[in-house]
Amino acid sequence: MASSVATLPVPPTPLVGREGELGLIETALADPQFRLVTLTGPPGVGKTRLALAAAQAAASRFADGEVFVDLARVPSGGSVLGEIARAIGTSEAPGQPVRDRLIDRLADRELLLVIDNCEHFLPVPELGEVLAACAQLRVLSTSRERLHLTVEREVSILPLPVPTATDLDDPERVAASPAVRLLVSRAQAVQHGFAVTPENARDLADVCIRLDGLPLALELAAPQLKVFTAGELAYRLRHRSILLAGGFHDMPDRHEGLRTAISWSHNLMPESERSMFRRLAVFVGGWTLPAAEAVCMSPDDARPLDVAAATASLVDKSIINRSTRPDGVTVFSMLESIREFAAEQLAARGEQEPTRQRHARFYASLGVQAEVGIGTSEEDLWWAWLGYEHGNLRSAFEHSLDSGDVTTALQLASALGWYWYTRGYVGEGRVIVTRTLEAGTGQAPASAVASALLAAGILSWSHGDLDDAAGLLGRSLTMSEDEGDLRRVAIASAFLGHVARDAGDYDTAARLHARARDIHESAANERGAAWAQFDLGLLAWRRASLDEAADWLESSLRRFRKMGYEWAVAWSAWALASVETKLGNSGVAATLAADALDTYERLDDRRGLAQSLELVAEIASGRGLGETAGRLLGAASVMRRALAVPGTASELAAREHTERAVGQALGPERAERAFDAGRALPSTGVLALARRVVRPATGHDDQPARWPTPREREVAALIAAGRTNREIGRALGITEKTAEVHVRNMMGKLGSRSRAEIASWAVSHGIYEPDRDSS
Repeated sequence: MASSVATLPVPPTPLVGREGELGLIETALADPQFRLVTLTGPPGVGKTRLALAAAQAAASRFADGEVFVDLARVPSGGSVLGEIARAIGTSEAPGQPVRDRLIDRLADRELLLVIDNCEHFLPVPELGEVLAACAQLRVLSTSRERLHLTVEREVSILPLPVPTATDLDDPERVAASPAVRLLVSRAQAVQHGFAVTPENARDLADVCIRLDGLPLALELAAPQLKVFTAGELAYRLRHRSILLAGGFHDMPDRHEGLRTAISWSHNLMPESERSMFRRLAVFVGGWTLPAAEAVCMSPDDARPLDVAAATASLVDKSIINRSTRPDGVTVFSMLESIREFAAEQLAARGEQEPTRQRHARFYASLGVQAEVGIGTSEEDLWWAWLGYEHGNLRSAFEHSLDSGDVTTALQLASALGWYWYTRGYVGEGRVIVTRTLEAGTGQAPASAVASALLAAGILSWSHGDLDDAAGLLGRSLTMSEDEGDLRRVAIASAFLGHVARDAGDYDTAARLHARARDIHESAANERGAAWAQFDLGLLAWRRASLDEAADWLESSLRRFRKMGYEWAVAWSAWALASVETKLGNSGVAATLAADALDTYERLDDRRGLAQSLELVAEIASGRGLGETAGRLLGAASVMRRALAVPGTASELAAREHTERAVGQALGPERAERAFDAGRALPSTGVLALARRVVRPATGHDDQPARWPTPREREVAALIAAGRTNREIGRALGITEKTAEVHVRNMMGKLGSRSRAEIASWAVSHGIYEPDRDSS
């Protein structure tokens, strides 16, 4: 039997990025209570490759070797046990069942059976009978779903991790991503010397993200890098103008193309699951079970679809994934590669339009509830929901607008408008809501029109277009008054007050804010009343009544903190810090600014981060840190440009004031260099620099266990200044190789993964201060 080891195929390429999974499989095979270990996962995830690597790693534990059984070519009506018998060389015996022949042959053998592609033979209870009778036999199987035997342990194989958003600015972190490692490894087979560079890192990351980190997709894409640059390949994948097929001739037939691999799984589904599968293609990013029930059940179905049962089966088959959101809700998702195949099936069956229509109306109904919850105690739940469902809402909106369903488009635009406003994506939100209104409101209900006008007006004010904002908000106010919707009347009044304040009409602003406050207080709306105090604080600040402004803003901040309303806490902390800066209370202002900065980052409010950086720049300038202030202003300008949100009139005035102060302190040329340096800083470095101003390092709480040596600290400072290893060597009188060693040592001591993280550490600990760098 030892010769059976030769039946185990030898993969032509090394395994990449699967160290953790390989260890998990080896541990499972060594556990005596699990006689069967099944690797499950979606098409193309690399189950077979992992099974072979695990079998090779465990070879020394099985005295009688390993046998590989490939069921892919066996007809669905064939026998699993018969194929196993052929693989181990068991001859036929007339009148003796194959199960008995296998038990006779394997009863005292210490053997590992690797059985590939079990999914089209399920269930296989006879395999469980053989395992029960053969104490030394172990089976390692691959399948789209578990075999459901009592001695089985399932190991779910996921796609390779892809670079995250925080990795994209650092080529070293991109190169360390398992998905990128695999893509580069396979690309080197067709293009010698191919590597991750600062120029191609983002594009390679984009390729891996768009291919879901699926090993098969990456294997098929790698040869394309001989023809296209990484940027060209990423572009073609974005526009789906490239077919991933025929990467290497020694791949199994079922893996000749990614679509073929997915089709293999699709053809094994019963028709009810195929219906569910193709209709799920309309979801973007994920869905809940109630959403699937509303969208996938069609009145035209001859038999009602059991959505819950079909969902459970598709999860078992690794076609869809199950996870839990931070709010505890169970959600499901599908890899983009699989979703595209499902969309093809949906279109081929002529079901695309009715399914997308059900999808749009389901999300529009929830969007209406979200808009109604704005300004109430339910607001936080709806903010979170809008974030989770942003992809579905946007897709539903686009379909509704394209199909002429104006009412549904208005409802979705209103919900999306509020989401974009709270996340700082003002430019994008303004374009979307304006598109809807320009399409004509037709016979849409007044409430839908008023809510869309309100969102559009708020976004226009945030963008600094006061005339447009006044017209939109005024129309929304009139319609809301006619409808008797006091909640919306109060919100429209408050934002019209902002418009009046920025236009310099303080008396009108005071009247509108007072009206909003009275409505909120009469309705016992604690949130609304706190926002009214905040608005009155901003007005007093603008009127230069700084003590009055501080009183209003302190009151709103206390109330928001008591409610646990984080986004409002960030706004109040930012505004109060701005007022305290004007009052000369730099220490208090810095503490508040740090709170605002931390909260905006946690909530991913990019506009809030931009205005906080501008505030910290003002604080830095007041302390004589002109270089730091210039860099922060440069970084903030990049954020605002990306968001297409220049800021309100008061924000623009404050920024211009700080820019003038920096120019006077540094001189025009040095100030411009500081602005340019800030524009080039990665986000981690920007935030570290800002925190250095508002939260200077004290004590030793955040120091690493092994503090870098003086020489290493010098190297860290030069890294933060943007120097290469060669430049560091020249500056310190050491070789480039020695500089590289110092960098590697610091990564180990600090737990850093990149030079950018060393730079951030150097800034946050005062080892590098931009104002002292004259370069």
